[in-house]
Amino acid sequence: SYAESEDGSHWRRPELDVCSWPGYEKTNILFDFDSGGPGMYASVFVDPDENPDEPYEMFVFRLPGEKGSAPVVAGFTDQPTRGGLYRYRSRDGIHWRGVEGPIDLDSGDTCYIHRDPDGGYIAHHKNGGIPDVPAPIGGHVPYDIYCPSIRINLRRTSDDGTHWSGATPIMFPDWMDAPGDQIMEVGRYACGGGFIAIVAVYHAMFQQMDLQFAASRDGLTWWRPIPRRPCVPLAPLGDYGGGQLWPTRTLIEDDDRLYLYYGALQGLHGDLYAHTPTATSFYGAFCRTSWEKGRLWAAVPGGGGHKLGEMVLYPETPAGRTLHVNGVTEGDGEIRVELLDASPAAWPEDQQRVERIPTSVVEDYALNDCDAWHGDHKAAPVTWRGRGPCPIDTPVCVRFVLRRARLYGYEWR
Repeated sequence: SYAESEDGSHWRRPELDVCSWPGYEKTNILFDFDSGGPGMYASVFVDPDENPDEPYEMFVFRLPGEKGSAPVVAGFTDQPTRGGLYRYRSRDGIHWRGVEGPIDLDSGDTCYIHRDPDGGYIAHHKNGGIPDVPAPIGGHVPYDIYCPSIRINLRRTSDDGTHWSGATPIMFPDWMDAPGDQIMEVGRYACGGGFIAIVAVYHAMFQQMDLQFAASRDGLTWWRPIPRRPCVPLAPLGDYGGGQLWPTRTLIEDDDRLYLYYGALQGLHGDLYAHTPTATSFYGAFCRTSWEKGRLWAAVPGGGGHKLGEMVLYPETPAGRTLHVNGVTEGDGEIRVELLDASPAAWPEDQQRVERIPTSVVEDYALNDCDAWHGDHKAAPVTWRGRGPCPIDTPVCVRFVLRRARLYGYEWR
């Protein structure tokens, strides 16, 4: 269905001439059951430069034959067909023309399509195209509808949206997750040369689902902040959002905030007291939450108080740029920075790279040379005895030392 809003908070459902409903000649429905069954997981793109006649493009699951619907997807074939991912085009985002489907992309029942900034398409989807992943010890949930396997998320790529690569696992539960935890969905948002994800983490032991952050430099290897706390926590069970939170595909940027729309369901995924797999009916609401840009999570000293926390970052070459920090200090807290020589000659020869940390401090850029950084700033420069731009043209590792401070990020400019 279709809705529109001027501010993202107050929505209206216009009366369209696309689909009728008993008693209503005009509705805001775009795909009804008769046109090919339920429509789920719509990924929509708008690119007037690529296709000025039909700038809107949609990938969406259609499930012909379900909910008492017709066994075909309208506009594709007159013969019964299977459910799967279908592709549409539109001139206005309301009237859609079927282009192809079902697309040969073997997926579970969740799938997000993303555009690659370099061209082509990227799919994030639940298990499909690979053998089922067995649940780890302690993670077997007999009343879950997917037992005894677990849900993970996979990645596929395509140059044209039609022909897709094989599946690469990108996120799955590990030893830092609770027993029974599984990965339902991984959305993606380009940010700062890398990516942020909203991850739907399904707690199969309790049949609930919340949302967590994740980050990646390359879109393949993902990291979730520790501790693995929800970025959108559950409400009390029985309230909207008390049972399950189902996110939309990506974050929406507006001014200095990032917004996420999500489905907030009241109930559980299944019956906790059943001895066999079950599923329940879902009742919920459409909700929105937001965060300040650049302030999604931070590095903090693990000991707290006046104890120092430190971290060493991957090598970079300053080459005349200035280090800017996004951080907050509390009371007499501070952030100091020193630069470590990461040129090839400085690395110890008897250690694997993943274990190596340079120990040689760059002259004039030690902790004692650093002017203490204080305050609440998103992009304040770091200086060493008043010096800003760093002339070093060989790789260095940045070592941060924090006391009563939060480090949200940094950037060489």
